Amino acid sequence: MSTAAIGQAYNYKVVRQFVVATVVWGVIGMAMGVWIASQLVWPEANLDLPWTTFGRLRPLHTSLVIFGFAGSAQFAASYYAVQRTCQVRLYSD
Repeated sequence: MSTAAIGQAYNYKVVRQFVVATVVWGVIGMAMGVWIASQLVWPEANLDLPWTTFGRLRPLHTSLVIFGFAGSAQFAASYYAVQRTCQVRLYSD
């Protein structure tokens, strides 16, 4: 009999926290993408500052989306799937 069947529930708190992080980093990263995409149409959107140009902000957008959004989503999915497929609670809260 699995530990979940004898009253020990799965730990979804860590999954929820990673889902919240996924949404937060997704909004930040995609907003950065919209801003730098708007600079291609309206070059004055870089506010005439050298560190807000498309070339400087594109790597920031890429890192935010890859590591923040996608990384958090992968961890959330992993922590959810491991508990369900192994039918045990996570080792440590």
